[in-house]
Amino acid sequence: MKCPSCGREIPDDSEICPYCTASIKHRVKIRTIYVIAISLVILVASYGVLAYYGGEVPITKIKDLGLTDNYNFIRLHGKVDGYPWVYENDYQVTSFRFKLNDGTGSVTIKVYGDVIKRMVEEHKIPAMGDTVDIKGTYMYSSNSLILNNIDYIEIEKPEHKGVKIDDIFNAAPWEYKNGDKVFVNGNITSVREFSFGFICTIDEKFDVLIPRAYYSLHILNISEMGSAYLQFYGALEFYQPVAPSDTYKVVNLPDLLSNTENYNGSYVRITWAKVTDRNILNNTITVYSNGSYIPVYVRNGVKYYAPGDYVEIQGRFINYKGNWEISVSHTNDFVTEPRWELIEDPTYKVLDKKEYVPNGPMKEFSLVEIKGTIVDYRIFSYSVSLTIWANNQSYMVYVENKAMVKNMDYGNSVVIKGIVTLYNGQPEIKVRPFTNDVVEVEV
Repeated sequence: MKCPSCGREIPDDSEICPYCTASIKHRVKIRTIYVIAISLVILVASYGVLAYYGGEVPITKIKDLGLTDNYNFIRLHGKVDGYPWVYENDYQVTSFRFKLNDGTGSVTIKVYGDVIKRMVEEHKIPAMGDTVDIKGTYMYSSNSLILNNIDYIEIEKPEHKGVKIDDIFNAAPWEYKNGDKVFVNGNITSVREFSFGFICTIDEKFDVLIPRAYYSLHILNISEMGSAYLQFYGALEFYQPVAPSDTYKVVNLPDLLSNTENYNGSYVRITWAKVTDRNILNNTITVYSNGSYIPVYVRNGVKYYAPGDYVEIQGRFINYKGNWEISVSHTNDFVTEPRWELIEDPTYKVLDKKEYVPNGPMKEFSLVEIKGTIVDYRIFSYSVSLTIWANNQSYMVYVENKAMVKNMDYGNSVVIKGIVTLYNGQPEIKVRPFTNDVVEVEV
């Protein structure tokens, strides 16, 4: 007979192979090994399927993710950090993405194809500040998680707190926190388009960012929103108009004034201060921060800062004619007004639907329709200012996007549809893009 292990000829009555010492009588058959191996494969695969299709999968901390997790099916739990965005091709959304942060790190969540469609159909749209529990395939190279099935995401939306626009508009930097969920009531009085979305000004005071993701997926309809008095839901974000420079040292104003010689000539940044006085003749403002006051020389634009404004300052600390001041005159120096804005959720509420009223009263935030003749116009970089004669009186019209006006000339008959706002205390008709406002020129 042959040894089933090494294949050599051995006596028929052998219990142990004299060559390889393998057991002959108690040897496990190859077929049995195959059966055991296949059973293990099926068991492991079954566990994977159960995990993949909704079984209990443990939560992984983002900081623990590494190369060994590449292509693994994992579960994460955290908050949406910032607003979602989309990639488009030929005006079709090809992917939907958002950042997820669990306090230990962040990853990009990616959604493709039919999963995006189901996400919209089932109203499973994440927004800034939402808590998300999600399962998907982890990609180490891009530090991202692919959502394979809409059933693998659960979204918990915090309760929104009602606030007044004036309260946010006049708020100090510390009065709210990034991500606070609130709702405000108002009218869209301006629309400006950017690559990331649309900045809509509410009641001429407060900005709401509508992410392009919601617009591109037809979740938010700006034209409808622009024809109503609305309730906006979203998360607050503290917006800095100018990015601070790392070369400027962040310093507390009392510390700056108590160590004048050490800071003399240094480039410093005051993260917040309140304007208490303005002297246009001397190009200076006086600001207050943490119990201390200091004059600030502003080479250009001092007229834009008024008492009561909260500002951020970046400039050089110097002694000018015996007095210490911050000089804002270098290329990277600035005085800006950081402000709270709202990152819109994928939802809103119409409180009062409005219609364009022909020859309606010029009441602030009302919608009017005027037919008249152009008696004057001025074209600017992005906008157009018109003077229209109708109903034995003149109307001032401001068109936010000059692309809305074509073949315009003196004496043309026009139809204007827009919202009434105040400019220098006088009513004018503002024509906003992406809404139902129009300028129709009859040539």
